[in-house]
Amino acid sequence: MSSFKNLSGTTALALIITGSAAFADVSAQDVWGDWKGYMESMGYSVTATEATSGDTLTTSDLSMTMPLPEDEGTITIMMGEISYTNQGDGTVAVTIPASEAVNVKIVGGGESVEVPMTLTQNGFNAIVSGTPQEMTYTYSAVNLGLDVQSVTANGETVPVEKGIFSLTDVAGATTTKTGNLRNVTQQMKAGALGYAFKFANPDAADEYVDVQGDLKGLSFEGAGDYPMGQMNSDDMNAMIKAGFNFAGKFVHSGGQMNFLFTEEGDQITANTSTTGGSVDAAMSEKGLQYSVGASGLKVNFQGGDVPFPVSFEAGQIGYDVAVPVVKSDDTQDFSMGIALRDFVMSEQIWGMIDPGAQLPRDPATIALDVSGTGKLGFDLLDEAQMAAVESGETMPGDLQTLKIEELEITAAGASVTGTGAADVDMQAAMMSQGANGIDGTLNLKIVGANGLMDKLVAMGLVPQDQMMGARMMMGMFAVPGEGEDTLTSTLEIKKSGEISANGQRIK
Repeated sequence: MSSFKNLSGTTALALIITGSAAFADVSAQDVWGDWKGYMESMGYSVTATEATSGDTLTTSDLSMTMPLPEDEGTITIMMGEISYTNQGDGTVAVTIPASEAVNVKIVGGGESVEVPMTLTQNGFNAIVSGTPQEMTYTYSAVNLGLDVQSVTANGETVPVEKGIFSLTDVAGATTTKTGNLRNVTQQMKAGALGYAFKFANPDAADEYVDVQGDLKGLSFEGAGDYPMGQMNSDDMNAMIKAGFNFAGKFVHSGGQMNFLFTEEGDQITANTSTTGGSVDAAMSEKGLQYSVGASGLKVNFQGGDVPFPVSFEAGQIGYDVAVPVVKSDDTQDFSMGIALRDFVMSEQIWGMIDPGAQLPRDPATIALDVSGTGKLGFDLLDEAQMAAVESGETMPGDLQTLKIEELEITAAGASVTGTGAADVDMQAAMMSQGANGIDGTLNLKIVGANGLMDKLVAMGLVPQDQMMGARMMMGMFAVPGEGEDTLTSTLEIKKSGEISANGQRIK
């Protein structure tokens, strides 16, 4: 929950320097007033000094304060001047200095953290147009940057040798419509996001963390409806029922990161790179959806307690989940997937497992994709209802169907693939003795298992008698398939409790 308010603070800063999704109308005063009202409806307390000269309204000493979740304190963002200039054609230009101070302060629980920064821009241009009911802005910049000077925690300041974040070749557009809900659609592209920071131990200059990297070819598209005056991250369930929804996707075309850590004479180095990646997220009454993935991943690591360099690669790595969040008497969909494809380890790692190189070094894959239907018996984001489920006072819901869309485990010259589906009757399972309430089938194909078991025995990793038991178990559940060293298995389970393998009843 707290991450939502932290994100909203960052978004507030981004809205300021890009002209704001809430900016629009024909006068500078309307632009400032509308933006101020928007931020206040999001939970911020906004103050600033206003001054007008000709067609330009300038705000200075801007301060935005928001309470943290669960009364844990406040976060305040402070910055200097922003100017709004009437263009004479029904649009307003928003400008910021080439360089100005920004300060973020978090106070709560008897503790405080303060982070002074410098906001820089080169070639920044933002034009706001439209009507009070429907507003559009466009923005661009050669470069937008933040330079962190220091971090002060509870009065103790830690100098930041490097603390730089920059966006280059930025261009974007946003349209916002106001009413009971504020609808916002956004598109943004940037040539690159770069970052570099270095923190040193104030008591030992040779102990520090140094990180630098970048992402290239960034793009973002998103849209959402926001219930004004009801944006409260402490009660996401109420927000959703008031109409909150959001869907957005962030994509990049590759990046790299270098990491160096030193302490007491020890040094740890690491570097990673990808050829692309994405984050896709959505939330509404229909449910929560989230997926993250990367392609062309490479990781190298050395130091610490690891006595040799470690490196590995993956063609694809990803995770996705979609779940309902609101109680319903209607059938709801859910899904979950995880994938690690074309995984390759360095020979140093292989050498510890298989120094004689008896196992194939083929790329490994682990993938599972599951979907299903059911009925959620409580509001997932309601803390009181969640507590009732955890205590057993409320049933979590009713599972109706389950489907294995994909199952794959491939490694060391062997593979297991499969699909399956089942209908589930939870009432029958709970009320009938001997019944399990499940009616389903699982289809499996196993290739190379016998060859792998022979190699494991020859390597001395598995005793012969244990492997004999494994072979007997496979013989009970699988039959020979087409192709060398291939087995297939069809497992069936009935609601009555009957279980069969390849047509032969085993229970």
